[in-house]
Amino acid sequence: MNAHDTAVFGATALSEREIEKLSLPTSLAEGLPGRTYYDPSFYELERKHVFAAGWTGIGFASDVPNVGDVVPVSVADYELILVRAKSGEVKCYHNICRHRGMKLVKGKGNVKTIRCSYHCWTYGLEGNLLATPSIAGVNESQAEGFDLSQLSLVEVRIGQYLDVIFANIDGKAKSLDEFLKPVRERLEPIYDFTILKPTPDGTGRGSRDFAVNWKIVVEGGIEDYHLPFVHKAFDHSKDYSSEIGGSVYSGFSSRRSLVDAQKRYATKVADGNELPFFPSMVETGIAQTVILFVFPATIITCTPNYMSLSLQLPRGPELTHYTSKTYFIGDSATSDAFAKLREENTIYWKQVLDEDDGPWRQVQAMARNREEIGLPSRFSPHWEVALHNFQKTVAEKTSSVS
Repeated sequence: MNAHDTAVFGATALSEREIEKLSLPTSLAEGLPGRTYYDPSFYELERKHVFAAGWTGIGFASDVPNVGDVVPVSVADYELILVRAKSGEVKCYHNICRHRGMKLVKGKGNVKTIRCSYHCWTYGLEGNLLATPSIAGVNESQAEGFDLSQLSLVEVRIGQYLDVIFANIDGKAKSLDEFLKPVRERLEPIYDFTILKPTPDGTGRGSRDFAVNWKIVVEGGIEDYHLPFVHKAFDHSKDYSSEIGGSVYSGFSSRRSLVDAQKRYATKVADGNELPFFPSMVETGIAQTVILFVFPATIITCTPNYMSLSLQLPRGPELTHYTSKTYFIGDSATSDAFAKLREENTIYWKQVLDEDDGPWRQVQAMARNREEIGLPSRFSPHWEVALHNFQKTVAEKTSSVS
């Protein structure tokens, strides 16, 4: 623990009593205190020991499909670039010029090189420094003893699962395959991901900002308790199971009839056309949904008819950028015959997020007041076991500072 971490840790990390209360059984436990949803120093702990130290979903490979495609990514105040290199691989670099620290890529595009707009230092798609115009005087672009090969962009360790690009910013985590093994073991026996395709425009649910802490967005989706009280389209799931994968994932699953699933997930339109189900569910007549919140902030939503991948990217203690894409089965992803269904699916989930936004903002607004009066939050022992597990994982990562 360095001096800076000691100051931050001592001032804002969870106290022993708070950890003890959070560690109780779900029916008795007290949740994370209010300050963890707004305090800049606690956010600093999360930046370093949650978002930089592990594997964090930062973007989608389908956003950079062609050589030269670049997209800037901001996650927990780390500024990154995703780029499709000449080799065909997706690469990730810190979005910082090696000269004076200028931000290099400011928007999505396709480029032959990555050039700084300040002094025109120019990098290849593989991150290598190619040119330093006029560095040694007018039209003198080479300086004696100045080794360009030592000034490449700083690369970030990444890996891919499904369409999600995961980054390990500090480079010290175990392999992505090892980390995601419990996720794959839970999902892949049920869902044949090979038959899924992205939509033509590559969107689905889309992107938006929420003026709340990232944990509020995660916690807002990780339980079904609130559904009939907040959402017009939902009721409580009669068959509901918590999904606990230690510090790797939290989530829930449910089983229902195919007819009930069509209603729940907006998969049928008035003309009778409907999204196809995964073949295994047609065979059994049972529609299964499994939603895993891969720590810290990647959501894999597997419904009987489609999959959504969602990222919650912190942009500060009280701002979260949400971005999500949906993938449909076979031709239902691209055929004009299913265009109306895809459109209605997007509208459906936009309405859900619109309905969530108000309560989330109110929870965020009350966090300071809750901290001031020492009011602990509590959990439903039926609906919020996974939410409890998520909060315990946050506590574990931010309290193990060394």
